Amino acid sequence: MKQNLLTLVAATSLCFSIAQAQRPTQILGPGLNSGRTIYVQNFNRTLVNDTTYILTGLYSVDSTRTLTIEAGTVIKGDTASTLIIKRGAQIFANGTAPSPIVFTSNKPAGSRNGGDWGGIVILGAAPANQANPSIEGGILPGSYGGGAAGAGNPNDNSGILRYVRIEYPGYRFQINNEVNGLTMGGVGRGTTIEYVQVSYSFDDGFEWFGGTVDARYLVCLGGIDDEFDTDFGYQGRVQFAFGLKDPNVYEFQGGQTNGFESDNEGTASYKEPRTLPRFSNISIIGPRRADAVTLPVGHRFEYNAVVRKGSQMSLYNSIVMGFPGGYSLRDLQSKTSAQGDTLQVRNVSLQASGEGALLPVHNSGTDPSGFVTLTWFNTAAYNNLGGSATRNPSAIGLVDMSNLNSPDPRPAAGSEPATAGVEFTNLNALAGGYFTPTSYRGAFDPAQPLSSQWIAGWTQFSPQTYNPEQSSITTAMGIPWNMVAVPVLPSTFDADILFPGKNGLMFAFNNATGSYVASPTLANGLGYWANYSTAQNNTITGSSISGVTINAAQAGWVMFGSVTNTVNASALVTVPAGAITNGPFRFNAAAQSYSLVTTLTPGDAHWVFVNGPCTITIP
Repeated sequence: MKQNLLTLVAATSLCFSIAQAQRPTQILGPGLNSGRTIYVQNFNRTLVNDTTYILTGLYSVDSTRTLTIEAGTVIKGDTASTLIIKRGAQIFANGTAPSPIVFTSNKPAGSRNGGDWGGIVILGAAPANQANPSIEGGILPGSYGGGAAGAGNPNDNSGILRYVRIEYPGYRFQINNEVNGLTMGGVGRGTTIEYVQVSYSFDDGFEWFGGTVDARYLVCLGGIDDEFDTDFGYQGRVQFAFGLKDPNVYEFQGGQTNGFESDNEGTASYKEPRTLPRFSNISIIGPRRADAVTLPVGHRFEYNAVVRKGSQMSLYNSIVMGFPGGYSLRDLQSKTSAQGDTLQVRNVSLQASGEGALLPVHNSGTDPSGFVTLTWFNTAAYNNLGGSATRNPSAIGLVDMSNLNSPDPRPAAGSEPATAGVEFTNLNALAGGYFTPTSYRGAFDPAQPLSSQWIAGWTQFSPQTYNPEQSSITTAMGIPWNMVAVPVLPSTFDADILFPGKNGLMFAFNNATGSYVASPTLANGLGYWANYSTAQNNTITGSSISGVTINAAQAGWVMFGSVTNTVNASALVTVPAGAITNGPFRFNAAAQSYSLVTTLTPGDAHWVFVNGPCTITIP
């Protein structure tokens, strides 16, 4: 430590003052209750994380303009409101695991429903097999693609969507004309789409209309229609995605609820570019996620995957389970592609339970000469399993899917997805080396704990009951000492409640006296020492804060805390300027040593040396 803890000195007050910014509310668009009134953002805009925004109307970012959203920002959707990134515009929604960006319903906990608001629509200039099509959902103007069918820029860049949650979208404009959770029309591969969760959409979770954009780390929870829907010549690559159905949420009128659904266009065709996405390491888990789960009377759940109308959607190294039916291949054009090996299904573990006499491998429509869908699926070299007979969900062997709101979708050790084999050489030869090889099928590594999986920390599987304006920060506590902070505004500042399991009191550092101060209650902005006998994780939940300011009374060391979001050390502001002459240093609880850092991590405290009295602001 910067000073020996054995010489702790009690004091009655600290020479620090704390200021924190609470979240005001700001309206985006034409105003509350404005329905589908069009609003055009014709300037560059940044949304900050110390403000809660309410999205209203059809809010569209105009061509050549940008919308930037800070990590930790909350945007609530008013009825029918939709965020539209027009062709030529860009969105930069760059969240982090501890501070995801959250789009959610404007309704209070307990009364949120799919379709409370529209969703996010991104339109780009990458090719589609239609000429200047309008996006679904009744959004006008909503054209995308390169103009003529097949024209456009495959590398078009619509920005970044990273660590973003989209909850209760899917406003239904009219029957069979809804907005999806995340709709992508002609989005190019220059765009970044990763770590995105769509929950309880009243239409599809993710739908691609043409385009080439790649995606990783997608989650779809409780959607009323399909998890992943591809149309109009989409040719992107997707790896690591998790779809989980709620057995009580399904299409109620004029449709079915499936996992995958893929078409080339509205009628079966060979129109170019053909719909040819490649999906690998997907875990689609339907409504019957465990043997004990029963489906409600009158449900409209059907297939894990429906491929039709000339689509060449290909699936690799994946788990598809939990639906009454399995894999459905439906027309001459798609079957001809399967026969010619331009539509591939490889190393897939399939489970179908057979309710309603649905089959694991379903065949309909005209077959090309000599082609049998089941025989094709069961080709030994393809290493697909589960195509010949129905079986229970337990046959797949996931760790624990008993609780919809707390799933553990990892394959158990020794289970089929963990041991049946994968193959990436053929896939990466076709896909330009995009896919990261794994030893397992599905989206999750059976050798890693749930806390180390890619869904940890930023996803939310109970979106009905939580407060989206709160953040939970988890810090790993080492033995014996830890240098920590309170980076959110909790309901209490009692040290025993915020840091259970610690030994005795916690201690802050008084810059004015150069001594440590016993602290039974804590504050935002300060750093503290905490002693533990057992290594453990500690989680603090509260409202997000930013703009913390600390006053240093004199030259010397200052120990200060952190805020809800990761902050670059270079962004620290001192008055007078340049007051920090050394640091910041972070204490590594695992190694019990210090290191110089360039970022301030939520939950950590840090040391800096200042050359005189000053204020330090974490922006």
